[in-house]
Amino acid sequence: MRLRKALALTAVLLVCAAPTAAADIGTGGGARPAPALPSRAHATCGDGKSPAFPIGARIRGGPAVYRAGGAPQTWLLDLTNTTGDTCTAIHPVVVLTDQARALRPAHLRMEFDAPGGSYPVSLERTDRDEIIAVFDGGDAFPGFSVGAGGSLTVKVRLAFSGAAPHGEVLADAALVQRKGEHGDDGEWVGEAGGYRFSVEGPDGESADAASLAHTGPRDWAYGTAALAALTAGGGLLLGARRLR
Repeated sequence: MRLRKALALTAVLLVCAAPTAAADIGTGGGARPAPALPSRAHATCGDGKSPAFPIGARIRGGPAVYRAGGAPQTWLLDLTNTTGDTCTAIHPVVVLTDQARALRPAHLRMEFDAPGGSYPVSLERTDRDEIIAVFDGGDAFPGFSVGAGGSLTVKVRLAFSGAAPHGEVLADAALVQRKGEHGDDGEWVGEAGGYRFSVEGPDGESADAASLAHTGPRDWAYGTAALAALTAGGGLLLGARRLR
């Protein structure tokens, strides 16, 4: 795993775990309060000394084209626990990057299904205009539990407003396990490869739309905002496994 990508994705931990992180990376709406989550001070997931992530993840089934102003469309996030223990308090975090860096939280809405119903994601914007979507249900969702050697599929719905900019978007997913008495700490425990799609107008004026969505390495790099956020956040440290 390249260090640059590891540092970039580490920014999602700051959104999940640090009470001041949202302000540090530029939410435009002020910092969210610290999440009121059940105590999980002893939550663990796998061997922290292992070079491999304990949770495998895959994005699949997503459309290649979203229509601005159109109905929500569905894609799936598969989570697989590769360890011999149940992993709890798992929160997917999706980083959306459009090539023009014109996408804003107001341009999209996203929700996910979990036991108990459907939940909204919390959307934040970095100072380099990546959109970070945290699967926290507005701090009402305690996270997914994946049994030892088990798997589950998370259904996600995504839609773009009529004012959303048109063009290509890349979505990467990281998996964070929240820890601490109030969920104010976290560890990066998995990731899913890039999901590439395009946002187009309702009349489908784009001639470059692909017929199938593509998952794979991104064609442009993350901005430096993630590294800046990591520096500003200070106290959250990752093990060597997380930075390889």
